[in-house]
Amino acid sequence: MGGGSSAGSGESGDTGEGGAVAGDTGNSGEGGAAGLEPGMVIPVEPGACSETTKWGSPTPLTGVSSNADEQLLSITADELDIVFVRGATVQRAHRQSAADDFGTSSSITIPDGYDVGAGATLSSDGKTLILVATDGQGFAALTRASRTGAFSATADTTPFLGLNQRAVQTLEHYVAPVLAPDGKSLVFTGFTPEPAQGFPEGVEGTAIVYESLWSTASWAMPESISQGLFDGTTAARPLPSGLSSDSRTLFYFDEKTSKEVARFRDRADAPLYTLVDLGARDGAVPNAKCDVVYYSSTGNVLTESN
Repeated sequence: MGGGSSAGSGESGDTGEGGAVAGDTGNSGEGGAAGLEPGMVIPVEPGACSETTKWGSPTPLTGVSSNADEQLLSITADELDIVFVRGATVQRAHRQSAADDFGTSSSITIPDGYDVGAGATLSSDGKTLILVATDGQGFAALTRASRTGAFSATADTTPFLGLNQRAVQTLEHYVAPVLAPDGKSLVFTGFTPEPAQGFPEGVEGTAIVYESLWSTASWAMPESISQGLFDGTTAARPLPSGLSSDSRTLFYFDEKTSKEVARFRDRADAPLYTLVDLGARDGAVPNAKCDVVYYSSTGNVLTESN
């Protein structure tokens, strides 16, 4: 996997209808960035997800939703592999086509020291499952040889060494990892845990959404993508749940409002300005075309089409 453009570079120019205005991004030099003239309108291609999508007709996900309580953890962009919690167990299921029902699920053994309570995310090929350490101080991955096979019982921390060392050094805890469908970026929230004695008066702690890019054989140091636009606090965190196939739309649960939110950007490295309220669709994850969304509600895993 190769790296991508660094997230969080910012874009300060106003966007007009049908495009972004060039030359308003700071000191770009004569002729503007990359030879663009000031005032030039740059057409913005439609993203995988639309800001005006109307979702409707929620349906329990056959093969996953049952009389027990279920919670969605992750589903691949091609909709073939899903990981979810049923009761007290973590389950995996596979299907041959997105038009099929999911087959009988199998349990996943979560290694000691890890807990899906802070989230988990599948790679697009369904062969890697990223977990969060129980103490919140790092990530690890379980792998398998095929999409229908069992995950290994050994958690591999090797690709996350830098991120895990950073957590220890900064005292931040990690939560809600989301792997981009292209495998080139990992989005998650880092937050300051409340100390045993509580925060000093007037201090709330911070919660920031980060993006780490894949670099050769490991995850690079992360950069903020909430950028003050939707940073949270320790008690009210933005918790990523899904990324569109073009990484231009981030889905997350806002603990402050108790609602799911989608935020949009014109490029995969631009700020996430535009916000759309998705209501009670907790933990929403879109498919590759962003014409189907999966989420949790009232103890069921549901799906909706536009």
